Amino acid sequence: MTYTTGMRSLSVALLTTLSLLRPDLARAGGDYAGPGTPGNAPDRVQRVQVEVAADFLGTTLELAIKGKDRTAVDARLETILETLRKRFEGQDGWEARELDRTFAAPVRKSGSKSSFISLSVEDEEPKADQPVVATARFSLRGPAENGLKTVEILRAKASDLVDLKNEDERSRVSPIAYGLASAEDHRDELLDQIKEDVANAKSHLPEGEMRLEIAGLADPVQVRHLGGNRFVVWMNYRLGFVSPKAEKTTK
Repeated sequence: MTYTTGMRSLSVALLTTLSLLRPDLARAGGDYAGPGTPGNAPDRVQRVQVEVAADFLGTTLELAIKGKDRTAVDARLETILETLRKRFEGQDGWEARELDRTFAAPVRKSGSKSSFISLSVEDEEPKADQPVVATARFSLRGPAENGLKTVEILRAKASDLVDLKNEDERSRVSPIAYGLASAEDHRDELLDQIKEDVANAKSHLPEGEMRLEIAGLADPVQVRHLGGNRFVVWMNYRLGFVSPKAEKTTK
C-alpha cells in the first residue's frame, strides 16, 4: 500500500469514527465536498444544531389614511400612531416598532384589487381635488410565553385605531405568529458543540501523523420554524484531516 493510499484510508476512518461518536452529525452532514489532496482527507460537511423556543409573538399592522388635504391627512395618521405607541409604552416584553412610513402623496391608479394602497412619487404635487394618502407599517410584538393571552392583547392593541365608518381610513393586521428575534444569539451554544466534536476527533488522531482543519465557523447561523413555538437553529462547518508529511511535500 502506498503512503498516499494509507493516509487516505486512515483519514476516512477517522471521519467515520467522528460520525459514530455523533450519529446525529452523520445524519445531518453532507457528502464529501471534494476529493482532497494527496495525503489529506476530503473536507466533510458537518452540522450542529439546537432546538429553541420562540422569543415573541408578533404581527404587522398596516395603516392608510386618505383625504384631499395633505396636512390634515398627515396629522390624522400621526394622531393614530401616537395612540398606538401609548398602548405599548413602558411595558416590558411589548414592542411597537415602525417599519416604514410615507407622508401624504397622490394615489396612483392601479388595476390590482389586492393591494392595500398605491402611491405615486412622494414629491409629486396633487392636482386640485386629487386625493392623497399617508401610510405606516408597524411591527407589533408581545411575550411568547403567554401564548393565547398575548394573541388576544395584540389584537386589542391593534384594534379601534381607525374610524371603521370612514372609508378613507384603513387598517390591516397580518396573522399573529411566533418568531425568533435572532438566530445569531445561539452562535455560542453551537460553537460549544463544535468544540466538543473537535475534541472527540482529536482524541482519535495518531500522534504526529494527522492534524485537523476546520472551516466555516464564521458562516451565518441558519434557522427553520418547526411549528408552534419551536425553532431549530444550526451551523454547517467543514472538518478535514491533514498529514504534516503531505504539507511538506507541497512546499
